[in-house]
Amino acid sequence: MFGLAALALCGCAASEKHIELELWIADFNQDTRDLIDGELVPRFEAAHPGVEVNTQYISWTHLDEKLTISFAGGVAPDVFQVGAEYVGGLAYRGMAAPLDEYIAEWGQADDYYPASWNTCVYQGRVYGLPYLSAPRVLIYRRDLLSAAGFDRPPETWEDLAEAARRMTVKRGPVFEMAGMNVAVSWQVFVEFLWENGGRIFNDEGTRSLLDSPEAAEALQFYVDLYHKYEVCPTAGMPQAGGAIPVFASQRAAMEINNQFGLYNVRKYAPELLPQVGIAPTPVRKTRVVSVYTDWLAMSPQSKHKELAWELMTFLMEPENLAAYNATLFFIPPRRSAVAGAEFMQENPELQEFVALMDRYGRSLPAIPEWFEIRTGLQRAVESAIYQTKTPEEALGDYSRELDALLAERVGETGEGSE
Repeated sequence: MFGLAALALCGCAASEKHIELELWIADFNQDTRDLIDGELVPRFEAAHPGVEVNTQYISWTHLDEKLTISFAGGVAPDVFQVGAEYVGGLAYRGMAAPLDEYIAEWGQADDYYPASWNTCVYQGRVYGLPYLSAPRVLIYRRDLLSAAGFDRPPETWEDLAEAARRMTVKRGPVFEMAGMNVAVSWQVFVEFLWENGGRIFNDEGTRSLLDSPEAAEALQFYVDLYHKYEVCPTAGMPQAGGAIPVFASQRAAMEINNQFGLYNVRKYAPELLPQVGIAPTPVRKTRVVSVYTDWLAMSPQSKHKELAWELMTFLMEPENLAAYNATLFFIPPRRSAVAGAEFMQENPELQEFVALMDRYGRSLPAIPEWFEIRTGLQRAVESAIYQTKTPEEALGDYSRELDALLAERVGETGEGSE
């Protein structure tokens, strides 16, 4: 259906009349804009005479609103970038075109890391192509860990707590060195939850599983890092000079972070790099590295779907994908892009992120309600860590809210999500 003959016809049509494609990018900086506007789009347009790509750079703050308005007005962009939580909602609302037929003919899906690829899958259908990935791992100081009596990174939750306790230095209530730097975040909780064999909801996406013992144990351990073991401050460590992140300012011995933890060290304390180690987050029952992937979707409203697909696969060519990720210090979600990326070779520590992502990576399960879920989960996590509720109370209260939220969709359609 979408073979060479069809593409040849597209080329003929494009040469006979002016065609505009609209591309929305949400992950960008000035280097990204220079790459896309100055190199990638001109090359694509040169290969497709008569086609003009209009690129808009949309902040995450305004992306949802602009997408909603553009779809309601029938003027949605042909190709647009979205985040790790989006696939269920977009597919459910008919705001992303299924790409299975295109992908089957393209034949390059196996080149993507599974955790990245799964971000774009909802109920067995594929709705996008992964554009960048960020796996969360344990980043630690080898020298401090060795001085604390450990010859390897923490393997278990108990190891993590003990190592952090030994490396914590306080003067009264003030942290001089935090054993752990951990954000108060639903994403950190989800990683602990998965490590403990727990889940947020059942396979059908119709019932909350946050009232389980596994969930309560995971949140309790998270709370204990702050209050029982006292290895990280609830308010966070003050940043050096008001701007340098905590680990890079050498005021934390370990942190759970994506590759930006490494980027910050390279930027602010490059002399520290030989002492920085990368490891999976310590295991409880199941080894997991959570992977957050942003991706490109095609609008069902596009009047030029074959050309939109051509644009998507052009941006996904290994050299182009690597160049895009290099501008932002993200990890290319495609094996051939990683292998050929100069910035990956120049930053060998990133190869450790890739290996862990490939071996242990897990993406968020697809469900239409993710935006409401992440808000509710954040409230529950905060209420437990700031001790306005016990972990059991926080998760029990939110679990009932989540059941009600999921029941609304089930009542509308009679179906759940995978």
